Amino acid sequence: MDPRERSQNLPALWHPGNFISRQLFRLRIPRYVWVALICYALIGLVVYLYLQRSPVFSSSLAVVLPGSGSSSSFSIDEVGQANQSTNTAFGNASFNPLVNYKAILTSTVVLKNSALRLGVGLDSIERPQVELRDSSSLLFVYAQGGSPTQAEQLAWALYESFQESLDALRLDETQRRDDSIRNVLDQYRQKLASTRAAIIEFQQRALLMSMAQLDQLVVTLSDLNSKRLSVKANLRSIENFVNRLSLDVGVSPSLAGQAFRLQSDAEFRGFLKELDESAGLVAQYSSRWGSQHPKVVAQKLRYDAARQALKRRSQELLGTNSSDALFAMDLQYSPQRSQLFAQLLDSAAQLSGLTAELNELDLADARLNDRLKIFTREASELERLEREHQLAEAVFMSAAARLESGKADVFSSYPAVQLLATPSLPIKAKSPDMKIALAIAALGFLCITFGLLTLWHRTFFINLLLKSE
Repeated sequence: MDPRERSQNLPALWHPGNFISRQLFRLRIPRYVWVALICYALIGLVVYLYLQRSPVFSSSLAVVLPGSGSSSSFSIDEVGQANQSTNTAFGNASFNPLVNYKAILTSTVVLKNSALRLGVGLDSIERPQVELRDSSSLLFVYAQGGSPTQAEQLAWALYESFQESLDALRLDETQRRDDSIRNVLDQYRQKLASTRAAIIEFQQRALLMSMAQLDQLVVTLSDLNSKRLSVKANLRSIENFVNRLSLDVGVSPSLAGQAFRLQSDAEFRGFLKELDESAGLVAQYSSRWGSQHPKVVAQKLRYDAARQALKRRSQELLGTNSSDALFAMDLQYSPQRSQLFAQLLDSAAQLSGLTAELNELDLADARLNDRLKIFTREASELERLEREHQLAEAVFMSAAARLESGKADVFSSYPAVQLLATPSLPIKAKSPDMKIALAIAALGFLCITFGLLTLWHRTFFINLLLKSE
């Protein structure tokens, strides 16, 4: 008989497959138990090693960023206004300074500076943990150390190094920005100097030095025209008075002046007195003794001599044409006539003075008008140069004001940080934690037990799945 057929005819109890299965089943229970015990031992070893680690203490601190900005403005006389504003650190949705500060706190630079402050190596410092809170401007920093004091000191060192790094970044930003503005400022300064040099060159070759000269010239011309009108009015008034007075007296102002000049001469008055006395004696003697009497003849000779003397003296004082002046020599015998002559002479003198003044004013007006024409031509060019200079000066002063005001805006890119909570002194170690160790052990035990049970009864579970299908 074929062995295969013989095996098929054997009872089910003696089937070779059932025998092997029974043997494996006998060995399966101790095998799973040994695997479970080994896994439990490994978990216990891991927990034990975790609990035997050196304790780690964590010191926490909290910093806050201000949420409001500031602004200020100031004005410079004849230059303009400069504005300075610091925007809030959270005004831009695409920029969050807390994320930047988190990167700075965990940077190598901050860690190196902290190590230098503590006098330890960089490898002995753990990177701090930084926590951000949503919808707030708070930043929490956790520094770990081997003891509570070390953790607290490391937290202080991290905070001071963090502030030092922020100051260095702000200084670098300010210097770069100032250098850029100074370069532009140098260009503006050169432009300002060139416009000023153009004005000086114009003033050296032109008569007009400033627009104030043109304004003053216009005012002077206006005052001069007003004065000319006043002088003309006075001149016409005095001229009319002199003409009427000359008609009343019957002499011209020049003749009256000659008469007064002769009257003021002492020698002439002496000859005139001699003439008057001899004329009186000739008339007296002629009426008593006749014209041929020797005394009458002697007085006539005396009279002729005095008359010749008067004529000679008048010619010496007034020239050859002095007969009209001699005709008016009766001033001393007529006080009213003398007063009229005095008024006539005074008015004539005023008339002469006003005429000369008017002539001078006319000449001055002509000169000033000529200068006004020159100033008007030069004013347009000077105004253009001054406008360019004022524009260059305004731009320069505005850039300088921005440079100065920008020095106060040091927190635009890196906002100020305030210490909300000082580094704490931890009371108990953060690690190792017994609760965490027990939780990990319990979870490991459960997972291993469940896995082994599932593996042990896998056939049962497979049959259940097959039946369900």
